[in-house]
Amino acid sequence: MDKLLFKRILVAALTLLAIIYVAYLLISANFDMYPTENAVQTTVTDKIYSNAFIIRDENLIENTAHGVLSYSVANGAAVNANGEIAKVYDNAEDALAHSTAEELQKKKESLEYIQKNTVSGTMNIDIINNNIKNKLINYLDDANNGNIDKTYSDADTLLTYINQRLLYTGKLNDFSEEIASLSEQISTLNNSAGSSKGSIKTTKAGYFTEFCDGYEKAFSYDDIGKMTLDDLHNMKKGSVPDNTAGKVIGNVKWYVACEVNSDQAASLNIWDSSVTVLFSEASSEAIPAEIYKVSQPEKDGNALVILRCDYMDDGILEARQEPIEIGMGTYTGLRVSKRAIHDDFVTKTTYDDNDNPHKEEKKVQGVYVLYGSEVQFKQISILYADEDYVICDPNPAEGILFNGSTISLYDKVIVKGDDLYDGKVIH
Repeated sequence: MDKLLFKRILVAALTLLAIIYVAYLLISANFDMYPTENAVQTTVTDKIYSNAFIIRDENLIENTAHGVLSYSVANGAAVNANGEIAKVYDNAEDALAHSTAEELQKKKESLEYIQKNTVSGTMNIDIINNNIKNKLINYLDDANNGNIDKTYSDADTLLTYINQRLLYTGKLNDFSEEIASLSEQISTLNNSAGSSKGSIKTTKAGYFTEFCDGYEKAFSYDDIGKMTLDDLHNMKKGSVPDNTAGKVIGNVKWYVACEVNSDQAASLNIWDSSVTVLFSEASSEAIPAEIYKVSQPEKDGNALVILRCDYMDDGILEARQEPIEIGMGTYTGLRVSKRAIHDDFVTKTTYDDNDNPHKEEKKVQGVYVLYGSEVQFKQISILYADEDYVICDPNPAEGILFNGSTISLYDKVIVKGDDLYDGKVIH
């Protein structure tokens, strides 16, 4: 190639690149004056964070016998009035032998149930496969959420379903050998250990737990309606008597007491009674609750909030004091930075009976949106406000917007800039 021609092509290419670069700098400088954020769909829950104190109808069970206890019911199990919660033995060896025999008896009964129902044709392979899949998912969820007690129950049930499948598909003919072996082990354990010398019973019906923390009598369950913020501050832990065998939660309703600031109290006062409560440790999922009481001793001071719940499980039975998250409304809409909100005028056109147009103008709250190089002002309808952003309704009910126009998904909302007005063209 001719050297002169090559130089001319090179110079032309470099000149074109320089022009493009300068144009880019000019355009960037112009648009950097008006940085934007896309309006994206977001779902948020209005939350209040506090520290909870849980109050239940707790009744201590006295151990009137001398010996070692072997519990007949599991933590969290429902018990009837005058129902047995434990047997009493002379020593730990006898107690362990009988508790082991009881566990083996449950396994034996499970295998007998499986064999009877599978052979009789009351089960089919689709049901069995679905049961295995669902219980495996439950097991993994409980393991990931740290619900250790539930994982044990999940594992036992999962084993039952797997045994059903083995029997149904012919991988096993029956469980006769296993049932006979379990029967022999149970008989050996019962014959080698001393008999029970008595039992411990509860006078009240409810949910049983062995766990006692000393706060059972810190505040009277029956006086929950009279509780004050000072009462919450002065909760005292007592000692658990040595002869305590556990306790029964006698009422399905229990209460969460916590302290909130004046703004949070105002939000709860105007809110519908239904909320959710998420405990940091006792439960992996939010549970339903209702606002029972909001008491504010001083107008602008902190308030006592009492929530009433009726959901119960093992973790909640043992919870007493821990951080909580109170969830109120859940809102879905378009997220917009608070910096982008301005007041400006919007217009609408109406027509009289003779089809003559009439323009009306009103100052409203809204944002400036960049469409190409043109700025347009759009009214917004705020569903939820945080410190830094708001959630706007993309489809407000009729009559909420003055001219019926608002922002849309992925609109480029201007978050910063001077001399903004509707119809401005950015050069």
